[in-house]
Amino acid sequence: MNFSKLLQDDQTAEWARQVIAYMRPYPYLADVVVILLALLTGALIATILYLILHHFLLKLFRRYCELSQELHHCIRKMCFWMVSVFPLYTIAFCTWIDGVHEWIAIVTREMMEGSIAIVVAMALTYGIKSFGLWYKQQRNAAQRPIDSLLRVAIGFVWAAAVILFFSLVTNKSPFYLLSGLGAMAAVLMLVLQPSILSLVASVRVNTNHLVEIGDWIVLESDGVDGTVEEITLHTVKVRNWDKALVSMPVCDLVNKSFVNYTAMEKSGGRRIRMSLILDQRSIRFLTKDEVKELKGFDLIKDYLKGKEDEISTYNSGRTHFNTRHLTNLGTFRVYAQHYLEHNPNIRSDMTLMTRVLTPSRSGIPLEIYCFSKDVAWVPHEKVKSAIMEHLLAVLPNFRLRVFQECSDIYQEVSGQVDVVGGAFRFDRLQSPWRSVAVPPPPPPANMV
Repeated sequence: MNFSKLLQDDQTAEWARQVIAYMRPYPYLADVVVILLALLTGALIATILYLILHHFLLKLFRRYCELSQELHHCIRKMCFWMVSVFPLYTIAFCTWIDGVHEWIAIVTREMMEGSIAIVVAMALTYGIKSFGLWYKQQRNAAQRPIDSLLRVAIGFVWAAAVILFFSLVTNKSPFYLLSGLGAMAAVLMLVLQPSILSLVASVRVNTNHLVEIGDWIVLESDGVDGTVEEITLHTVKVRNWDKALVSMPVCDLVNKSFVNYTAMEKSGGRRIRMSLILDQRSIRFLTKDEVKELKGFDLIKDYLKGKEDEISTYNSGRTHFNTRHLTNLGTFRVYAQHYLEHNPNIRSDMTLMTRVLTPSRSGIPLEIYCFSKDVAWVPHEKVKSAIMEHLLAVLPNFRLRVFQECSDIYQEVSGQVDVVGGAFRFDRLQSPWRSVAVPPPPPPANMV
């Protein structure tokens, strides 16, 4: 059987043919010597290349990151496996020299070629690990972890290496082996379906930057409301505000709707949206004395003066039913608007407004819509509470009442008796149980 030889007789070195001729009485000694010489030659070349490559990679990594002990170990292993290809290739090349038995040359060549696939896989594995260690030192690495993707990449490398190894050893096409795995692949697809879906979801989450470490996310259907602590191939760990640790499938971040508040925190403003529910029966026109009294508020003094001139000009020559007047609700709405505009804790460059919403059976809502400068939870709530407390405290000065679903409860506000949730307001009257004279009980019958 004729085989194509890499080195023909006339190209073989004279000293190599003489050495092989001296060893012809020993049939397999020549084979061992050729393999050893090829191994030594390849090892010498590999050593020189290792020193050059190792020095170059260390210099490259030092330029872009800090060279830790673990990273140095991965670089050293990567260089070792990369240059290990040369001894294997040299052995496979030199086994075709004249004098080496044909079957040994065939077996050795196939084994070396298969081993080259494994060695390349080892080099790629340490290369991926080195890249992962370099990436961890980058600025956004903690928010965008790629550990799961790197593990998947290593898995694909080894799957390809195993297929190539058996393909080279058996001298069969890789597509022939893959076609034989068709039925098994269908079974594996069913068994590994959760892992495959998690892989796809993890790639989408990392590619689109849907969630990062440290993000505040809310997924009400799963009881998730907290900070993301870890993102793996299959799960996402969230530390809720009650300090409970919730683990959710990474697929939920793709298949379900969730809220990510990180963009709000980065914008420098956190929304405040709340409503004062006012009693509709307390809304009326302001008298001249009440307008004069409200001019004591510096926030609306100029507004009231301007409105008085405007209304006076408009009402000139008009009958009573066709005239305009200031309302207590409108004036209070302007006061709340100016109060927010002058509040140092509120962003004036973002949306800021007070508006009256649709009345309902529970009253008429006056909505406060603005953004606080501090986005942290506790300071934000303090600002929000301070605004509501101030507006509630100043509300009686505008002759307005909040709506409250209760009855038969009386309280004194600014020297006045206020029926909470009721329809009436009594000016400077005592509580009903104090204003009614209760007659003394009759004396006992046995007393004179």
